[in-house]
Amino acid sequence: MIDMNIRKNIFLALTGGLLLGLPWSVSALFFVVFIAWVPLLLLEEEVRHHANPYAIFNYAFVSFLLWNIIGTWWITQVQFVGAILIIFANSLLQALVFWLASRVRTILKIPLLFPFLLIWMGYEHFHLYWDLAWPWLNLGNALATAPTLIQWYEFTGVRGGTLWIILTNFAALKVYNTYREKGPGSIAPVAALSLMLILIPIFGSYLIFQNFEEEGETVNIALIQPNLDPYTEKFDPQNYGQHVEEFFRTADAIVDDETQYLFGPETLIVEQIDEQDPTASIYYRNLLEFRKKYPRLNILLGVHSYQKLSNEDIPPGSRFNREKNFYYEAFNTALFLPSGSASAPQFYHKTKLVPLFERMPFVQYLGFLGKYSLELGGYTGTYSPRQASTAFVSPEASISILPIVCYESIFGPYCSRNLPKEKGFICMITNDGWWKNSPGYRHHFNFSPVRAIENRRDFVRVANTGISALINAKGMVIAKTPWWEKTTLKGKIHLRRGQTFFARNGDYPGRISLVLGGFLVLYAGIRKLRKPRIKA
Repeated sequence: MIDMNIRKNIFLALTGGLLLGLPWSVSALFFVVFIAWVPLLLLEEEVRHHANPYAIFNYAFVSFLLWNIIGTWWITQVQFVGAILIIFANSLLQALVFWLASRVRTILKIPLLFPFLLIWMGYEHFHLYWDLAWPWLNLGNALATAPTLIQWYEFTGVRGGTLWIILTNFAALKVYNTYREKGPGSIAPVAALSLMLILIPIFGSYLIFQNFEEEGETVNIALIQPNLDPYTEKFDPQNYGQHVEEFFRTADAIVDDETQYLFGPETLIVEQIDEQDPTASIYYRNLLEFRKKYPRLNILLGVHSYQKLSNEDIPPGSRFNREKNFYYEAFNTALFLPSGSASAPQFYHKTKLVPLFERMPFVQYLGFLGKYSLELGGYTGTYSPRQASTAFVSPEASISILPIVCYESIFGPYCSRNLPKEKGFICMITNDGWWKNSPGYRHHFNFSPVRAIENRRDFVRVANTGISALINAKGMVIAKTPWWEKTTLKGKIHLRRGQTFFARNGDYPGRISLVLGGFLVLYAGIRKLRKPRIKA
């Protein structure tokens, strides 16, 4: 029979995993995250002195595996093997982080809060930058569906939400332990402090929200959601021309002399455009012809583009054109055509690429991995992350646009780092159809209001399939399209200037935590090695 303690520990691990997963699968239950860590924290108290020093790792892995399955099972809609690899890798990494925090507190004989807070927040920061970057489950993202509660993200970014969640969980644990040890009559002071910890950030957010004013001049925009199924339509070479022609027919119907910006989704033009000679592409020439009809019109849409390479400089992950015998870098690109016939095209390359699908991890060290990327939404191939520009500028009106391509919307510090000071707005192009009708596309949509709050810019979201929307600088959705429907959207957005505290300083809570957490782990390791062993 299974020992009762083991049953209890498994129950706590599974309960913790379930509670952590709920905010990512049922958005209305975002508030569960404020107590979701309590079962795991209780488990750590029970198991940290176990004879097996890896017992807490094993239980934590079970918990985090359940969290990852509940929160990101929809990746299997794209590629089952890739989903399994991502879910297992992320669960193992999270379990390692939790185990490290537990070992540090045990070795140094300090409360768990201090090492856990630093190591976990440092891990979340690190998870933004390495080749297996997968910050989807970073704790602050659980609050993405409640923009009115997180208006202060303009100062801290998502990491501030992580800090809030961790502190409230430890406060809830303190209330529970006090109740268990001293009875219900003794919990009032602790419960009052815990309640204040929850309410003060909410009250502050409410004040910011109420006092925030929509200001700045406005521009008229129009966007098109083609709604092309990535599995059966979008990436079929026989349909490339038809899809672009249909886009222009739709654009002719909605664009008028008052329209200043026209937007199309990610990879609207699938056939690659040579950035050194874009007019060689018939689709690019069609864009130029269409713009002649509307002299004031600026066009931003997604394309596949490439740059030829010399034989002396071939970065890992590059591709080879066998027909024309040259190496090249391929890009998932946002193309901007400013108004005015003399304006040159501007290219922005997606640099935060989906691991395993758009770029194999560590390909810069193991070049042969470049040819093994998995299929993503009907398209296969390794992209280059090399970037030449980080923002678009309309020369005639000095209006800036911060471009974001699909997966990049998860990376708040990256997006804010590129935010221009000049007046402008944010435009995200995406293709959410490869997630099919699952929580994936809905939660991906919820990142967009968070980016609007962090940068205090109006946000234009343009989807091939998914949800297109206009979002104001408070993170409120002004207008949006239905899911899986061919449609268009027109409206006005404000042009705001300047940079928020978060845009100027980036993920400073994460950076500080990574440094301090690293020193703490190092110090604990030294103490462990220098501790004299008891002779038998």
